[in-house]
Amino acid sequence: MIFVTKKFTLVGCGNVGSRHLQALAKLPFDIDVKIVEPSKDAQDLAKTRLNEIQKKDTNNKFSWYESIKELGDSGDLAIVATTAIDRVKILNELLELGEDRFLVEKMVCQSTNEYDSLLTKMKHFKAKGWVNTNLRYFESWQNIKKYFEDSEFIHLSVIASNISALGTNVIHYIDLFSFLTNDYNIKLNGDFLLNKLYPNKRGKHLKEFAGSLFGSIKSGSSLAITFIPDCDLPNILNIAGNHKHLMIDELNEKMFDLTNKNDQEFQFKYELASSLTTKIAKDIIEKGDCDLTTIENSYHLHAEIFRVFNAHIKKLTNEDVKLCPIT
Repeated sequence: MIFVTKKFTLVGCGNVGSRHLQALAKLPFDIDVKIVEPSKDAQDLAKTRLNEIQKKDTNNKFSWYESIKELGDSGDLAIVATTAIDRVKILNELLELGEDRFLVEKMVCQSTNEYDSLLTKMKHFKAKGWVNTNLRYFESWQNIKKYFEDSEFIHLSVIASNISALGTNVIHYIDLFSFLTNDYNIKLNGDFLLNKLYPNKRGKHLKEFAGSLFGSIKSGSSLAITFIPDCDLPNILNIAGNHKHLMIDELNEKMFDLTNKNDQEFQFKYELASSLTTKIAKDIIEKGDCDLTTIENSYHLHAEIFRVFNAHIKKLTNEDVKLCPIT
């Protein structure tokens, strides 16, 4: 298939955004990318990472800007990789500019009020967007889903340490649970969060959480996510259903089928955004769609996260929180 040059807008090019930039540079057609990043340090990081993989004989074009107001026109896909703070404002500016296809980092925003206003605005502009909860794009997770497709229910548990943070990463595992069960209507229980708020490395106005979250859906499938602070453990996931049981050491890329008498080790591949976004962007360009959760479908997952974390903050501080301080 032959493509004309495809136009992309990338807003935010720090640690995560620069990985998206690397992924765009790997697309099998010419691209014109407009990058909005006011921080010189972030720009330098992104340019270094781009140079690591960018071919010299390419016709790809990269232009750098400090604000959305400088852009002038829209592209075929906009990627928003800022923090959740003011992300809805950024998305609104892009919608007004004419962008109508979005790949958005999680969390989409920090409240259901923000989310409601965004969905209204996107409907008005007939825009479509997807949340970059990209575990469902891992080939390994796609194979695991097929392995459990005849199970009436599944139980998923996640145990991780502070090498990952609960507030920052919980949406990934809740979305994974929705992917495995084909059900977004999860109900969360935050009664077993630890009675302490932790600092967030991404800003003094953001917080982190530890302890356990539990979830369930009507089919009987259940979810347990536990983040243990102040220790260094691998991320261990257990999935059980209908006499099948897998254990996965996620970051060390190991998977065990515990129903196999020989305790055989299977391969699990952890895939990086610098490659996954290549697949996602290619799907959106070629098909007008991708396998990520749409912004609309992720609404309930976000709402449950806001509810349990805001209730926990009120329990600890007696303050009503309007914006959930996670990103």
